[in-house]
Order: sequence, then C-alpha cells, then structure tokens
Amino acid sequence: MDVHSPMGAVNSWRDFFVHLAIITLGLLIALGLEGLVEWGRHQELVHRAETDLRSELQANRTLSAANTKSLDAAEVQAETDLGILLAYRTTRHPTGDLKFHWEWSSLTSAAWDTARNTGAVALMDYAKAQKYSETYGQQSLVNAQAAAYMRDMYRSAAPLEGGRRLSDLQPAELDAMIANVQQTMADLNYLRDLSNSLAHEFERAAANGH
Repeated sequence: MDVHSPMGAVNSWRDFFVHLAIITLGLLIALGLEGLVEWGRHQELVHRAETDLRSELQANRTLSAANTKSLDAAEVQAETDLGILLAYRTTRHPTGDLKFHWEWSSLTSAAWDTARNTGAVALMDYAKAQKYSETYGQQSLVNAQAAAYMRDMYRSAAPLEGGRRLSDLQPAELDAMIANVQQTMADLNYLRDLSNSLAHEFERAAANGH
C-alpha cells in the first residue's frame, strides 16, 4: 500500500493541515479498500470450505448407511461362527462352515482437514464451526473403532490360516479363537452404537443446512 503526499510546498499552517487531511483521507481509503478485498477473500474461503464440507458429509452419510448394513450381516455371521466354535468344543464335530468376511468403508475428512489448515474454520460462525467439529469428531471415533473391529476379525481368523481346519487346532487355540470372536462381537456392537450416534449428527447437520 503506497500513499504519496500531495505536491506543493507547505507555506502556512493551513496548507499543512490541508496536506495532513489529504494524506489521512488517502490512508483511510486505502485501508478501507484493502480491508474490503481481504473480507472478500475470507468470504470466498469460507464459502468454498462449506461447499466442500457439505459435499463430504453427504458422501460420508451415504457410506455410513452402507456400513451399518454391513454390520448387520457381520453380526449374524459372528453369531453363527461363535455357535459353530462352541459346539465344536463340546462335540469335536464341526456343525457348519466358519466365515470371516467383513465390508467397511472408512469415512473421509479431507475437506475438514483442509478447512482447518487454510484457516477457514476460524473465520466461520462459531456455532456452525462447533457443529462441524462435533460431527467430524464423532466420525473419528467411528473410524478408530472400525479399525479395532477389523483387527478383531483378522485375529479371529488367524488360527485357520494356511488351510488349517478346526481339527488341527489345539484346545488352547480353540479357546482363544472363541474369545476373539466374542471380542469381535463386543467391538461390533460398540461400533454400531457409535455409528448410530454419527447418523444422528448427519441428520442434524442436514436439517441445519450444513
């Protein structure tokens, strides 16, 4: 920002104050224009961030609904597996086929991360920014619990890797497998609770136009 003093010599106090007034007015206009440009940039940054956030949350809402259906199928599968394992521990005869299949799509936060890194969140209305923060915070909990649930699935299936059968397992391995399936079911139920809470967050965001 460059402000130049008016040309001409200062021959009296009147001239001095006239020059001073002109310089001051020029500074105020320049600062006002600069502030207006900066305000416009901030508004554009916030608008772009909110557009991206709404799009990302809508996509995550769709993914979350599909994930919930996958959990329903996984719960039935885990209950069946547990029943087979418990029966085999008693009878030493398999009563069905074990299945350890899961489907899950992680929820993304790229738009939220970008909005924070660019400073757009700090420029938003506080209440709106807080709601976004709560929704993405719940998403983070869901993703973290989903990772724990998937580790449980791998741990449960591990004793049968390499083509091993139930008849190949030692009693301790069978007991560990049963415990791991039970842990999988517990973590699945917790993941479902977190996902249901997130669904409410998505509904609230959609109702508020976020």
